[in-house]
Amino acid sequence: MEKQHNTEADISAFAERVEYAIKPHSIRAFASKIDISEGTLRRILKGEDPKLSIVERIAHVANVDLMWLIQGETAAECPQSPIITQPLVKLDEFNEAFVLVPGYHVSVSTGHGAFNDNAQVARHLAFRKKWIDYKNLDKSELAVVFAKGDSMEPTIHNNNTILVDLSDKKLSEGLIYVVRLGEELYAKRLQQYLDGSVRLISDNKEYVEQVVRADELEQLEIIGKVVWIGKDLA
Repeated sequence: MEKQHNTEADISAFAERVEYAIKPHSIRAFASKIDISEGTLRRILKGEDPKLSIVERIAHVANVDLMWLIQGETAAECPQSPIITQPLVKLDEFNEAFVLVPGYHVSVSTGHGAFNDNAQVARHLAFRKKWIDYKNLDKSELAVVFAKGDSMEPTIHNNNTILVDLSDKKLSEGLIYVVRLGEELYAKRLQQYLDGSVRLISDNKEYVEQVVRADELEQLEIIGKVVWIGKDLA
């Protein structure tokens, strides 16, 4: 998690709040719901400090207050209440430091479905504002989607989080884009040839290249460029 705990007691208290939040689900079932491994969730419950994006997912799926999950409760609060009345970190400070990017209920690589104004926002993921500014990204033009399948391994694995810059639709050789081809969405490297055709290239060499001929380009839509990939290491 981006915030650092000061003491072992802080870490233990955070783990206890996570344990409370995920009930009545089993560790395995809840880990599956938030797209992390069971081992990752078990380490969090044992005191490992997680990424803020994972904390946000826990809060969203468990339907508890994000700031309660991060900060804890004061002595005056009911032990069963996830509401904070005296936060240790003010909400305006959180908003100053982080940007919340909508995560859409859309999968790419092998997924079907539209990516448009009707796409469902499943959650929001927090990114550091300084990083967004450093990358010269517009927060209003960012979206998070989720990878399915193994066609882009080892770069992108199944269930990885993908941050997409929706404003960057200009094809640059070899970079990864989210594209719509027909009725399907893919995350692929793009390469354009002199004859006008575009090739969709998978990093997993077991997959053959998809070729979109020049007279078929109306079927291909570049949704945006992939600018960040979030991965679990276990």
